[in-house]
Amino acid sequence: MMKKFTILLLILLTTSCAVKKKPEFIKIDGIELLEANSRTLTLKAEALFNNPNVVGGRLNTEGVNVFVNDMLMGIVSAEEFKVPAKNSFKVPLQIKINTKDLLSKDPNGFLSGLLNSVLNKNLKVTYKGVIQFKALGFSYKYPIDKTETVKIKL
Repeated sequence: MMKKFTILLLILLTTSCAVKKKPEFIKIDGIELLEANSRTLTLKAEALFNNPNVVGGRLNTEGVNVFVNDMLMGIVSAEEFKVPAKNSFKVPLQIKINTKDLLSKDPNGFLSGLLNSVLNKNLKVTYKGVIQFKALGFSYKYPIDKTETVKIKL
């Protein structure tokens, strides 16, 4: 009798706690310039997801590149994000760019593009790459490719 109960309990636990559905990537939203000064530019966005599973997991955002005016500025640096069970959630995607690095990447092309952006009061910002979800031995990859024009407030 105890053996049947243990087997039944194991079956119940493994079927009810499984990752049954891939968490849904909804969109990249809220791309904005948080801060701009003589030393750094700070850009942020949010990746919106919904996890229908009764277990959480982890998301890794280190595969997401950020481009400003079509020039690679860096990779989103973030710790693994803890995914809540049965919930919608937002993953912050923030990058701080050293303005000295901007000028050294392509002094002629970038400066003219940046000057044009300042005159037009906007920047073309692209988040592109892969966000990876991991839970209970499962792994899913979400391709990200979102471009927005961000207003510069002077």
